[in-house]
Amino acid sequence: MESGGWPAAGSGDLRASDADRDHTAEILREAAAEGRIDLGELEVRLERTFAAKTYAELAPLTADLPLGDGADSRSPAARPGSGYHPLTQPGPNEINAVLSEQNVTGRWLVPRRLTARALIGQVTLDLTEADIPHEVILDVQVGLGQLTLIVPDDIAVEFEHGTTVLGERKNKSHGRPGPGTPLIRVRGIVIVGELIARPPKRRRWFKRAGG
Repeated sequence: MESGGWPAAGSGDLRASDADRDHTAEILREAAAEGRIDLGELEVRLERTFAAKTYAELAPLTADLPLGDGADSRSPAARPGSGYHPLTQPGPNEINAVLSEQNVTGRWLVPRRLTARALIGQVTLDLTEADIPHEVILDVQVGLGQLTLIVPDDIAVEFEHGTTVLGERKNKSHGRPGPGTPLIRVRGIVIVGELIARPPKRRRWFKRAGG
């Protein structure tokens, strides 16, 4: 393996996979969290990472970083502590609740781009055990319905500007964007409905006297 865990010399022109790009992005985020690169450089390198088509384009992006120099050349699916489990099932790219209720929960791999529609229905996306190795764009369409994101504190959610007509957008999540923090960017329309991001409900370990 050469720098960054890519294939041997002479194979740099091979096409890189999404997993390879995610692996590079993870190394860069860890480096930023450790102060090895600043946020401006992180942004530039991440942009080049997700635009890369070959191993030759990816390798230089981590060549000057400890984790990019063969310290752990396995893919993110094989690296312990990477936040990615090899048996995680990919989640759906599109969820539609029309006069119905749809729930996505448990351990699932969130795709880079996800569309969720709640049209006279209800959608719940539970990210409590989800794997999010990349930034996610969530496109929403809510009409006479409700879409709920259940978000633990180590995931950040940003609501982008969108059309809201007689509806509500509530971002009650606690996560803050930063190096190494998965980010969900939410965009779309809410018409006579509700879009809410909230942390998981706390379990009550005791009952009130007389309860």
